[in-house]
Amino acid sequence: MPVGFILFCFRNAAAGEQQKLNTILQMTFEMAVKEVHLLHDGYLELDMGMLVYMKTQYYGIKYQAALKPLLIITDSENMLVDTGIAPLPPSLAKFVKFTKDIDIVQSLSSYGLSTDDISVVVNTHMHLDHCGNNRLFTRANYVVQKAELDYSKNPDRFMRGGYVREFYEDLRFETVDGRNEITNGVTVMDTPGHTPGHQSVIVQAGGRKIVYTGDAAPLLENLERRDITGIIYDPKKELESIDRLRAEGGEVIASHDLLQMKFDLIVQ
Repeated sequence: MPVGFILFCFRNAAAGEQQKLNTILQMTFEMAVKEVHLLHDGYLELDMGMLVYMKTQYYGIKYQAALKPLLIITDSENMLVDTGIAPLPPSLAKFVKFTKDIDIVQSLSSYGLSTDDISVVVNTHMHLDHCGNNRLFTRANYVVQKAELDYSKNPDRFMRGGYVREFYEDLRFETVDGRNEITNGVTVMDTPGHTPGHQSVIVQAGGRKIVYTGDAAPLLENLERRDITGIIYDPKKELESIDRLRAEGGEVIASHDLLQMKFDLIVQ
């Protein structure tokens, strides 16, 4: 259960219930991350120029961007960061191409889990290739930046094609503002720019730090060369987010990079 949600309940609970919630809160902070795995949900075809801003040599090159949700297993939670892509409305399907050699359900099953086993879904942002399968996880609570959820309800015309409201409308969202530890060892970090409320995820496990960038850095080269992404809401904020991610250090997982197709960490 996310810490922010428990704290909200604690503040609004009657005095007699606060002791119970205090016990739950203490147990939550004692949770530890046991496993971290990179999942797969196919590939989204993009012009490479959409991944690196103004890199003209990439224009016209088709790139099969990997869709790579992250599975985080703690002592008491199975958490998912992003959910990949689902069949699109006809108005978008003729423009957006994707293929699936494996989908998120099959990928989860390889770790002995089903959609019912996921209790928390963290969306880095609400673009169609990151929240497409949200509705599969009927028992989950969803965590997103408030700025992103607000924007997803009425995006600007130049960003509208990336949002499919059917993928996330009326789900149980817990919104956060800025950097928040949602459970022990798992922190969301606001990294706006690609979208107004984009967030990245930092996982501490077994003495290691894993930084899942989302589309603040869809490719490793976005971070390595300080090159902002080509699909952009605010270029200045995007560069600031890249610099903050660089300062975090740790082991970086870029959301769409084909050079990173496997990551498995099991804490002994």
